[in-house]
Amino acid sequence: MNPLLHHLSGKVLLVAITLSWLLPASAQAQSTLNTVLEEQVLKVGLINDRHHYHLTGDGPTGFDYGYARGLADYLGVTLQVVPFYSEAKLYQALTNNTVHIAAPRFRPAALRPDLTYGPVLFTATLVEIGPDNDASPCATTEPQQRRVLPYLQDTVTAITGSDWQKSDSADSVTLLTEMLSQAEFCTILPNTWRAALKGYFPSLNEQVLPDVTLSKQWLVRAEDTALLSTLYEFTHLSRTNGSLAVLKDKIHEPQKVLVKPDPRQLVEHINTRYPAIQQAAEGVQSTLDGAYIAAIDYLLNDWQAAQHEQAKENEKPAIRLAQIGRKLDTLQAQLPARIQGTDRTWFILAAYYLGAEHIDDARQLTVQAGANPDLWVDVKQQLPLLQTDYSATRAGFANGAQAVTFVDQVRYVAETLTLLMKGT
Repeated sequence: MNPLLHHLSGKVLLVAITLSWLLPASAQAQSTLNTVLEEQVLKVGLINDRHHYHLTGDGPTGFDYGYARGLADYLGVTLQVVPFYSEAKLYQALTNNTVHIAAPRFRPAALRPDLTYGPVLFTATLVEIGPDNDASPCATTEPQQRRVLPYLQDTVTAITGSDWQKSDSADSVTLLTEMLSQAEFCTILPNTWRAALKGYFPSLNEQVLPDVTLSKQWLVRAEDTALLSTLYEFTHLSRTNGSLAVLKDKIHEPQKVLVKPDPRQLVEHINTRYPAIQQAAEGVQSTLDGAYIAAIDYLLNDWQAAQHEQAKENEKPAIRLAQIGRKLDTLQAQLPARIQGTDRTWFILAAYYLGAEHIDDARQLTVQAGANPDLWVDVKQQLPLLQTDYSATRAGFANGAQAVTFVDQVRYVAETLTLLMKGT
């Protein structure tokens, strides 16, 4: 259970049942809240993309997932996430009772009469983004140089009164990467997304659009008054206990971008930091060589010793490295036996970063491309497609390009460490 909401759990069923009793007798039989409590499952439709919900090697992530998980904990039921790639299909699923609650990217400008808004969870502004120069971001760009993500096109066109080209990609990082290759460009993103992308694009020309605000609000069916009341109650309590603020703060945290370690700095850290964790690293019993485990810990934790008494258990090297080893062993067991040699090692490392489900998707894309799904050299060509052409995959969006980088960097650190250790 979410620790931020643990102290609320004793009130949940009483609040929910009381709210359902407020319904007329004819409506109680159809009450979605009653169904959720009786079946012990809350079905929430989430948009599957970089910013709202997706699976990683560490499990599900995203604001909407975190809030849905908290709501399910509050009700004392199991969360069932139903992923969607467009708001149109999400709203249709809510209307058809395929999901109990829908979580669009932002509040739609117009809403069908059979649906209703929940409370405002947060608001966002829109930011014009262009090349890093002295001009206003979109002041000098021609209409054909102005592109926005497909699901923002109508909103941006209505707000600006200008024509905007729809991008081919539905991913914000892919869009900005493509546009940066041009001398002139302009796009518009919510400020919450821009904040998360600071690690990828630290220096861009930005300007907030005045008097424009987007609201983050979930939706329920209009007749589900008890469920709507529960959503309001949960949101109020989340504001009171600070759990909503925690989730909102995470939205503005820059996504970690893997950068190849500086060779001189890496050598220095092997000489100064590695000795503090060397015994723990070499003592891990795992499928992969200890150098790979140490390399993963370096990329993710900088070999922090954390030996002080106040350190959390999972911050201590021996425990942290053992957890890495166990996770690698689990992933090793999930790979088909026919993947052998160094290819198997690279697949395991990629799965560590992304999750095994996404590696399965990339291997399927490799088959469709007519290449060998058991060779890393072929599969790594398909991994970046998991952040652009993911709507037809089983596990959805994944940061595939970063997974390829992760494998390369783990290999580089492990080989450097092994070489230097042989010389000592």
